[in-house]
Amino acid sequence: MSFIDGDSRDQISLLPACIDDYVAPDSLVRVVDAFVASLDLAELGFNRAVAAATGRPGFQPGDMLRLYIWGYLNQVRSSRHLERACVGDLEALWLMRRLAPDYRTIAAFRHDNPEAIIAASAAFVQFCREQGLVGGRVVAVDGTKMRAVASPKNIAGAERLARDIAHTKKEIAYYLDRLDIIDETVAQGFEDQPLHRENFAAAIASLERRKDRLVRRQQEVERREEKVLVFGEPEAKPMGYGRAPKMPSYNLQSVLDVESGLIVHQDVYNDANDSHMLHPVSVAAKKVLEVDQIQVLTDGGYSNAEEIARCEREGIEVAAPISAAP
Repeated sequence: MSFIDGDSRDQISLLPACIDDYVAPDSLVRVVDAFVASLDLAELGFNRAVAAATGRPGFQPGDMLRLYIWGYLNQVRSSRHLERACVGDLEALWLMRRLAPDYRTIAAFRHDNPEAIIAASAAFVQFCREQGLVGGRVVAVDGTKMRAVASPKNIAGAERLARDIAHTKKEIAYYLDRLDIIDETVAQGFEDQPLHRENFAAAIASLERRKDRLVRRQQEVERREEKVLVFGEPEAKPMGYGRAPKMPSYNLQSVLDVESGLIVHQDVYNDANDSHMLHPVSVAAKKVLEVDQIQVLTDGGYSNAEEIARCEREGIEVAAPISAAP
């Protein structure tokens, strides 16, 4: 019995002559193309939505938005991977009509249009409503912790900062003592050690900069209510579940349309407790769906009686266990 063999690499073959034949008629990439074609990119705030009269021609923001959305649908977020997909993936080749922007252009598009991309996401919800894909009457709210880029070692409170400052001062004092010893040996007629002197002076300068940086962070922590700071990502907070180690994270709140399973609203907070998120998230979802009444399904983490009462006053029915805890 033989094995299944592939075609010879030397054999001549032809791909479909029409690019439109590269993807199936019911492929999701066609929905992406139709959605972006329905947008008014200038109204959404995309840069260079209207071509300039002079200069080198650039890529249309609509094509870049198509590639951006397609990448997220296929879990391709890297600009370099998207660049390779434009020449190696049939769906991306079809979507971009054989355009192949480099990774710098892709990264610059995402960097220069953050608010417009958010507006396009809101427009997608409206697009789904117009197509009859969103019920808009019953939604489910839930949150998840998203790990920040910062390391857990970058979490510091007032006690740790005070300890680090004291340790840095001791190190500075140590090197100053070493310099004094060198000066005493030179005064006694021994040979000078310029290399050691330069090394100690450089170490002291570095430690002084570190101490100043720690003092500034200490002052920033004193101004914060939670008295904790994540170095490098001050917006993040230590979050976790139960007694598990707390990692620098964000609290992502998502609102899901129960009928269609589509996410109609999402936002990021740095409050670790979900119980205070119910009202703002529900009101935002109601505004996006443009309805007068809405029912919200939640779990016990949102069982805040005060938040539920605030929602009900605005026409939002909450189906969640009620707790008297604020």
